[in-house]
Amino acid sequence: MEMEIKSAKEENLRNSIPFVKQLSTESNRVKTDYTINGDTQPYGPTTQRLYLWTQIFAAFAVSMGSLIVGFSSGYTSPALPSMNRTLTITNEENSWIGGLMPLAALVGGIAGGPLIEYIGRRLTIMCTALPFFLGWMLIANAMNVYMVLAGRALCGVCVGIGSLAFPVYLGETIQPEVRGALGLLPTAFGNTGILLAFFAGTYLNWSHLAFLGAALPVPFFLLMILTPETPRWYVTKGRAEDARKALQWLRGKNINIDKEMRDLTRSQAESDLTSTGNAFGQLFSRKYLPAVLISLGLMLFQQLSGINAVIFYASTIFQMAGSSLDENLCSIIIGIVNFISTFIATAIIDRLGRKMLLYISSVSMIVTLVALGSYFYVREVGTDVSSYGWLPLACLVIYVLGFSIGFGPIPWLMLGEILPSRIRGTAASMATGFNWTCTFIVTKSFHNIIAAINMYGTVWLFAVLCVIGLFFVIFFVPETRGKSLEEIEKKLTGGSRRVRNLNSNKSNQNGC
Repeated sequence: MEMEIKSAKEENLRNSIPFVKQLSTESNRVKTDYTINGDTQPYGPTTQRLYLWTQIFAAFAVSMGSLIVGFSSGYTSPALPSMNRTLTITNEENSWIGGLMPLAALVGGIAGGPLIEYIGRRLTIMCTALPFFLGWMLIANAMNVYMVLAGRALCGVCVGIGSLAFPVYLGETIQPEVRGALGLLPTAFGNTGILLAFFAGTYLNWSHLAFLGAALPVPFFLLMILTPETPRWYVTKGRAEDARKALQWLRGKNINIDKEMRDLTRSQAESDLTSTGNAFGQLFSRKYLPAVLISLGLMLFQQLSGINAVIFYASTIFQMAGSSLDENLCSIIIGIVNFISTFIATAIIDRLGRKMLLYISSVSMIVTLVALGSYFYVREVGTDVSSYGWLPLACLVIYVLGFSIGFGPIPWLMLGEILPSRIRGTAASMATGFNWTCTFIVTKSFHNIIAAINMYGTVWLFAVLCVIGLFFVIFFVPETRGKSLEEIEKKLTGGSRRVRNLNSNKSNQNGC
């Protein structure tokens, strides 16, 4: 009885103070009665206490790669005007300079899965630094548009590889208590890279801006040299001693890692015992299908929310809305909101949990899209809306804020959390490729949809899709706050039950 009271007091203390103060809280007690698909209390810490500095360093090193990804995404907006004055570029070539990167990222996303499985998460991430550098140098020294396109293609492949490798690396190295906050750092740094491209582009021409892009992979590569490979990857390769060294580096030299190491090896042993065949063939097996479908669903509804269409065509939307505010200023405001909101999500995700932020994200997007669509409809039928010229900006600011604290970063964060270790690389590759495919389709078809059902119909369509996405989150997406990867995998795949059955059958056979 006294032990139960003491445990309850410790749990209340943990939940009543900020997560930064939780870092020294010790707990060796393990709960076995937990649920994944509900909004229950987080699973207890899996190690004695947290040593943050090495984990922050690893997250920062990986996030430097995400900074390059964001810079690559934001480059074309400030660079194209000065590029058109220097090089002879047609309108079609202009569109390819902007659109080639997502297509190349699709290729990189597909290729990245086998790479992180065979050569490791860390080495794969490090290897993107050189193509990033070469791509930016091609652009910076371009004599014609084809050199620019070649550079954009190289950078795009690296963007695709990084977008799947970053969350997998952090998911396998960061402890559950801070995995949400540190796992969102790549998204925050990605938005920082976009802003860096915008602000530097106001002072630099396209060539000098590309030289700045070529400088960014250097500190990224040097930082990644100092980080270890993930312990889980070492375990999958049977390198237990290397896994222990990497885990000790990440957790701190004075931390007892025996329990976490046992959990890692046990989880891998269960996976090896219950799985047969290659990873790709197992993706749609009954055991792994729920995790795969949840990942694909999150990626699908992330893009069906219309975020990329809204961001890419923000100025066009303001022009069509007849807003009383300058469309360029509105676009800058939206970019700043997108930048700030990710840091807000980083601060609150380990308090509120993934599902709660997805709820808030969905509801805010639904409300603002319905309001914006109503504005367009009322304006379409001839009603004077001049006194409501502020409404489009207000709606899009809240929409971007809602997206950026939930459906923006969390699908990528959960990509490294819910996919089982045996298929993580292959499944992450498929989910990343699927995401970039959806990005291309939504962005490319945006104007066609407007021509078919008008702007108000298009905005309402995105609102309906967000409603469907909300129900998907409610009924299918698990809460992973505070849970180790082993616990999440065990619950989604029923690993322990299968192992017990297999062991029981083997015992019966041996007895016979």
